[in-house]
Amino acid sequence: MAIFTKNNSDNSSSKSEILLYNLIFPLWVFPFIPTLIPRAFAVKFAIDAIIVWIYLKKHKKFNNLKIYCFRAPGSERTNLPQIDSRAVFRYSFKAAIFGYFADFLGGVAMIGLLETAPFDQYIDTYYVWSNFISGLLHVLVILPVGILIYLYHRSMGKRLNLNTAEAHGLGLIMGILTAPWFFLIPTTLRGQA
Repeated sequence: MAIFTKNNSDNSSSKSEILLYNLIFPLWVFPFIPTLIPRAFAVKFAIDAIIVWIYLKKHKKFNNLKIYCFRAPGSERTNLPQIDSRAVFRYSFKAAIFGYFADFLGGVAMIGLLETAPFDQYIDTYYVWSNFISGLLHVLVILPVGILIYLYHRSMGKRLNLNTAEAHGLGLIMGILTAPWFFLIPTTLRGQA
């Protein structure tokens, strides 16, 4: 944000007006504004819940386990977790917290790159694709965040008693779909007041 001072001399009075330019932040900053955090978290939770529910439904992982009070001959004891809509919501809530934290780390990395001497002249958050280095650095911030999300969901999928391939698939889908792709949205509008 740049602040410029403009002097107006009306009837020998020097009155200065402050004009603020560039009030529109890059769009990836908006989810980290304190008043917008609950909305951003709610959106992230809804997206995670939908994706996880569809994935588990497609792989037929919803179950209604029967709990036995005693061990009767012929009955089997199971240590499998019960997977139902409540389990999906609990899982999605934890995933949304971790995903928001991973996005925050990506935002910190982006701010760090904006403040680093060789990169600050090349990174353009208003026109992301204005040059090759700006686009590449934005992608290089998104990839580690997506990998973090993948690793988290892969390990959490194993706790839901998914086999290795299914946990890998869940992690891959969540890593790809919930990576902070909004970092790539250019803010081409300039705010002027």
